[in-house]
Amino acid sequence: MTILIINAHPDYTNPQRTINQLEQTALDQLKQLAPNAEVEQLTLYAPETNIPEITAENLNNPALVDDAQNQLIDQWKRADLILIMMPLHNFNVVSRLKDYIDNILIANKTFKYTADGSVGLLDGKQKVAYIQSSGSDYEHDIRYVNADIAPHYMRTVLNFMGITKMELIRAEGLDLMENDKAQLVEDAKKRLSAYLASVVK
Repeated sequence: MTILIINAHPDYTNPQRTINQLEQTALDQLKQLAPNAEVEQLTLYAPETNIPEITAENLNNPALVDDAQNQLIDQWKRADLILIMMPLHNFNVVSRLKDYIDNILIANKTFKYTADGSVGLLDGKQKVAYIQSSGSDYEHDIRYVNADIAPHYMRTVLNFMGITKMELIRAEGLDLMENDKAQLVEDAKKRLSAYLASVVK
């Protein structure tokens, strides 16, 4: 089994960050559940990670980024399970995750256009979990439910490639004074661990 863990936190070295704690929980759980699995970690904000930004130059000459894109696409395709760890910024995904998606959502590689519209080129067998941390409660608070853009965006991207199911795991309301942040993080860790136990064989 091949597992890809994508950390999209800009502060990826800070152990106090919720996303980094959840990533560590996943790594610890996977060591127990699937000690022989191949686990690949992709840290989007690490300087050594090559995620090309789309520019006028490479948009007009795609060959400039073909190698980097093909490596990212091959890594994505060979994963049986993908965990996307993302801190919500201004209602949507962080910029490096958007850059990453722009490098894997490529016509004739992960989807194609037909006379009847777009068709995903992946077989849909991959399992994907999107793990999102947020300061506010976007699932229940009437002020924020209409701003719950990021999960919808991620589902759209995945469906475009042929992946029709996405597990959503939230650690939300972390900045609300009335909430117990530590307990919310622990609850998210438990949900993540339960999900991994259900999908890792």
